[in-house]
Amino acid sequence: MLLGGAAATGALAGSVVLADPASAATVNPYTRTSVPSAWQRHLMNRLGCGWSRSTFADLEAAGGASAWLSHQLSPTTLTETTKARALASWFPDMHEPAATKWTKNTSGVKGGWVYAEDLASYTMLRRTYSRRQVLETMVDFWSNHLHVHADHDTAWVHRASYDSLIRTHALGKFDDLLVAASLHPAMLLYLDNWRSVKGAPNENQGRELLELHTVGRAAGYTEQMVKDSATILSGWTVDAFDTWDRYYDAGRHTTGPVQVLGFSHANGSPDGSSVTEAYLRYLAHHPATALRIATKLAKAFVSDAPSTALVNHLAGVFRSSGTDIKATLRALVAHPDFHSHQGNLVRNPIEDFVATCRVLGVNVTAPVSDESFARSAIWVPQTTLLYQWPRPDGSPYGAVVWSSATRMLSSFRMHWDLIAGWWPTHEVTYRKPAAWLPQQRIRFDQYVDHLCRTVLGKPSTPRLLSGAVAAVGYGPSSVITASHPVQQWLFVRLMAVLLDSPDHMRH
Repeated sequence: MLLGGAAATGALAGSVVLADPASAATVNPYTRTSVPSAWQRHLMNRLGCGWSRSTFADLEAAGGASAWLSHQLSPTTLTETTKARALASWFPDMHEPAATKWTKNTSGVKGGWVYAEDLASYTMLRRTYSRRQVLETMVDFWSNHLHVHADHDTAWVHRASYDSLIRTHALGKFDDLLVAASLHPAMLLYLDNWRSVKGAPNENQGRELLELHTVGRAAGYTEQMVKDSATILSGWTVDAFDTWDRYYDAGRHTTGPVQVLGFSHANGSPDGSSVTEAYLRYLAHHPATALRIATKLAKAFVSDAPSTALVNHLAGVFRSSGTDIKATLRALVAHPDFHSHQGNLVRNPIEDFVATCRVLGVNVTAPVSDESFARSAIWVPQTTLLYQWPRPDGSPYGAVVWSSATRMLSSFRMHWDLIAGWWPTHEVTYRKPAAWLPQQRIRFDQYVDHLCRTVLGKPSTPRLLSGAVAAVGYGPSSVITASHPVQQWLFVRLMAVLLDSPDHMRH
């Protein structure tokens, strides 16, 4: 209905003559525009932040898909783009001391929600412009798994620091990541562990550590184990509303024997910090944790309903490698299920924004005004703000969640805005329609094929060509030039056929 309505509107205006979509059944390829193999495109879309010609160039320069992945799993060996390196300077307040942020917030100079917006926009732009695509994808994965709300009443003062921590460990070992994230002041504030006092430990983080971050409910832990989990974490606190520093307070630690899913300790010393680390590492290596992490990885990168064989294989590699994230990712990529499940995952709105900006070549520059693209990026997808999922379980996966009519219409609006450069308009340059023409005169069907190769990373199909014909009202043999209506007011319709399609919105 969307495409038919657009074409009909043009016909009523007297500007175009609606062509018969059936005449677009045969694709006329434009082979001068190269495309990756299906496998290469799959890797860039799944483990990277979306196909783009620049990432394809990196892949070819690396010597192919395997070499590209190896480089990506060692991100420090990759020289970052100039823009990616500059992004931190675009948001200079992000890494101010927590106490400074709190003072600015309480005095009305800069609200905590603005710091949260800065972090989100910065992150979205990093995913758009970084060469370290797999790192960015895994930062997203672990930030979601170990979720800390970026606009939480108090945790926001440390949320940018928490992001740096996730980035440091995103391709390392999960046990190191779990220890660092669990004891980071942002997590201690978000899940209330800082409120624990001797004899009355707050149970929130102890419970979520088991339910969400490690073994999951199916592991069979009891309410007493939740209490013991909280006891083990007690003592780790934050100097809230003053310095905001994290520290260990032995006077807040609840002592006494503890037992959680096979982990036991006398816990007799007021300083239980070493018990905490031992407990966290025990949970990181627990078989139930391996299954939980393997399932989430499989859902994020393979299928909404991953096979038991895949999950068990990944869990086995996760455990045998000592919770090594790189080894587990390599096992995922090598598994037949990863190869056979291409184009079946629905992008969420943030992923869609990043992938769209990448293929359209949106050129964002340093923010000057509050209306700049860089500071407005968080609002463009018209969805739940990044890092602000309202519950501690993190944003969900799956086509059922991200295929609602509301989401689709919001994404269609975003695509049209970015194609036409309608919004945001400050401190950004959009690629002009004429720049998409590969030559001065070209048949419409060849032009559609060229655009598919450029935007989708693959040749056109009869379905896409038929949609393009219906959207603009010109037939496959029409000759397109820079002054043609297809390159003027109809261009946004043409490009929207590609970006609003499952070929772009699934990966």
